[in-house]
Amino acid sequence: MRSTATTAVVSLFNPDEHILKNAAALLSQVTQVVIVDDGSPQDPSHILQELRDLGCTVERLNDNSGIAQALNAGIAVALASPARPRYILTMDQDSLLDDGYVAALEAGAEKAEEAGVKVGMVAPASIRGLPTRRAGVRNGITLGGEPIQSGLLLPVAVLEELGTFQSDLFIDGVDTEYFLRCQSAGFNAVIAPDAALNHTLGNMTTARLLGADLSFRGVPVKVRTAASWRYYYLFRNRILLSRKYWRGQPWWALKGFLADYRHLAIVTLLAPGRLERLSHAVAGISDGLAGRTGQRRAG
Repeated sequence: MRSTATTAVVSLFNPDEHILKNAAALLSQVTQVVIVDDGSPQDPSHILQELRDLGCTVERLNDNSGIAQALNAGIAVALASPARPRYILTMDQDSLLDDGYVAALEAGAEKAEEAGVKVGMVAPASIRGLPTRRAGVRNGITLGGEPIQSGLLLPVAVLEELGTFQSDLFIDGVDTEYFLRCQSAGFNAVIAPDAALNHTLGNMTTARLLGADLSFRGVPVKVRTAASWRYYYLFRNRILLSRKYWRGQPWWALKGFLADYRHLAIVTLLAPGRLERLSHAVAGISDGLAGRTGQRRAG
């Protein structure tokens, strides 16, 4: 049975045909799917029309405004609908839902509320078979740590109280900022134990050192990287968010910095594209210290 309580909001950028399968999986679980194209430079008109034919509501932004703005636009459409939802499910275009995913998240939210736990968001128990971050147990409910945006269930009442995503981050850290905002207001991330998300976390690249591929016992060593340009936003937004939240979340700020710079050291040592990646990271650090927000300025 499809849920009428949840509306899915999906952000697109230069989508390919895979989104049609992912959208069909969503439509098998919820009655409304809002698709927002974030100003794709590669004309997606034919794919957007196929999504409309499937039954999705489609919005198209004139310019590339970032994932936060795209999701906010979709949320606004969902909340303006006569069939006003109780929850919003935020999705990336490359995430594919298993059967029963939405029902499992909704059940997790309801069980937590019944246990007296204030719910700010509900995340799956695993992503691609890897367990998501945990933050202890309260009243029998497993609490989550910092989530990823895709596959996240957000109560509409909390969105109305705290506001939507911080659009001037553009991309990276958008989910983290909302998580920290929820925590600061006394809301929790909750783990739905029966939900698992099929979502790709970065790209796996063969490690290279001194021009040679690395292997261990005959198996190639892999390191996970993001697109080089993403390192600008990763490092800039870490600084911006730490400035905003470090007083209330000092341990989060410290762990985040240590994890980011450890990752940068590893990929600089082992992954191709070192100089380009470092250049973006250094520019992000510089702009973060200067307090710059929004889309990166050309030049």
